[in-house]
Amino acid sequence: MRPHRKSPRLDPNWVEARFDRIAPYYGLFPRLMMVPKRAHVLAVEQLGLAPGHRVLYVGCGKGPQLRSLSEQVGEHGRVIGVDLSDRMLAKARQRVSSMGLNNVELIHTDVFRLKTERPFDSILFEFSLSSFGDAEGALKHAWSMLAPQGRLVVLDAQLPPSLSWLTQPLMPVIRWILETTVLGDPDIELRQELDKLQQPVSVTYMLRRTYFVARVIKPA
Repeated sequence: MRPHRKSPRLDPNWVEARFDRIAPYYGLFPRLMMVPKRAHVLAVEQLGLAPGHRVLYVGCGKGPQLRSLSEQVGEHGRVIGVDLSDRMLAKARQRVSSMGLNNVELIHTDVFRLKTERPFDSILFEFSLSSFGDAEGALKHAWSMLAPQGRLVVLDAQLPPSLSWLTQPLMPVIRWILETTVLGDPDIELRQELDKLQQPVSVTYMLRRTYFVARVIKPA
């Protein structure tokens, strides 16, 4: 673990500036990092969506899942995508417009400022939770907006445990790269953060446990 210090990720303006900077190239990262396509499909499946549902897409970025989410909740459902980066959302808006996704709303905001009068049936964090300086707080806030029996799903990544012999000596470099790109915090233990919700966590790992899809269901 690195020495304790205040993370710049706690500053939404800092995070927004970093994501705005990498927005033109963000689409390259999933290919460069060999993110399994099955991970994206599984994440949406685990949401358990049905026509009429309301789903929150946290850190939607350019909106790679917007079409799939929109189709599953149908014309009477609602998809709310939130992101700190307006440059990322500009691409998502183009996608929504070109595909005619009339049940999608995109909001440029920090998720901590998001309020809702009606709870969400499902909430998706897709490679966004590890970017939060306060992952525990983000989860608790999302949990408070989730309806009873609703599903919270996290698709994210971690350093492969089987390669710790290689990654540990390189941690200063890895931290610098990930902090520069805001792609994730290598020191955060997302499974431990999910366990703090005090509910059973279902996890599917992929690619040497580098990528995972986790699901937590809120009690009735």
